[in-house]
Amino acid sequence: MANSNPAQPDRLVKRIAKAIFRPRQLALLALAVCLPFAGLLQRWLPDLSGEGDYRFEVSRILINEPPHWVPHNLVEQVVLRAKLPPAVSLLDEGLTERIALAFAGHPWVAEVIQVRKSSFPARVDVRLKYREPVALVEKRTGFYPVNEEGILLPPEDFSLADTAGYLKITGVRSSPFSEPGKPWNDPLVESAAHLASLLKDDWKSLDLKAIEVPPRSENEIDLETAVFSLISRGGSKIVWGKAPDLASADELDDRGKLEQLRKYFADYGNFELPSGPYEIDIRYDNQISRQKLPLSREARRPFPGLQ
Repeated sequence: MANSNPAQPDRLVKRIAKAIFRPRQLALLALAVCLPFAGLLQRWLPDLSGEGDYRFEVSRILINEPPHWVPHNLVEQVVLRAKLPPAVSLLDEGLTERIALAFAGHPWVAEVIQVRKSSFPARVDVRLKYREPVALVEKRTGFYPVNEEGILLPPEDFSLADTAGYLKITGVRSSPFSEPGKPWNDPLVESAAHLASLLKDDWKSLDLKAIEVPPRSENEIDLETAVFSLISRGGSKIVWGKAPDLASADELDDRGKLEQLRKYFADYGNFELPSGPYEIDIRYDNQISRQKLPLSREARRPFPGLQ
């Protein structure tokens, strides 16, 4: 006999309704219904990219405060170099990427950490990591700033007065390989720049003025045998030895050499007493040797840019 219980269809309908009318299912259903009309709705919506409330002048880009060696008009330089338009739309989805690429291409910028935009109020904030000059490569044509990696920085951003505040790298025969923001492409320059970075907190107090790179032929560089030296303001030559971080069984490591350097200066007060200038060898453990140098005409003259 067939079951004619009228409650069964009602229970079935309730189960179906309960299964459908759940938040997840309703959201999927709404998306399925609206998706075919998305393109049409986009065409109907007004284009707000040209509205004044969403337009932003790129000259008003805000950056984290740069150190004193970075030019104050960095934003203006970036805008000109990257040929950015005077104003942009904050609704442009590719805007942050374009601004990041523009800043990343500037020689003073080591890294673009973040680009953030907001509409109310309209603003663009850029957070940067800046390159720092550690030394100036001295050439007959002028002084060329480099960072600790040997990357050339813009020479035009340094005045003659600025050169007094930096350790010099002398004896370099090569010329910069390319434009500022690129490596010098000379292992001797890169090693000397690294050494300048190690001496960053000490060279002034130790009365040093320059790092002298070893002589080389035009196409031959052997860092295994290259010997770097430090030149004091009084004309003494301190033999540093191998390039920084270059392992050697017979020489002290970089920290040991720096300790030798500090100890000698503390014991004598400078590198010229009692009757220098000297050649002073600090490469070996508990063994500092020195021999007197003739006082050359170059040593008698003040170093360029230093008084």
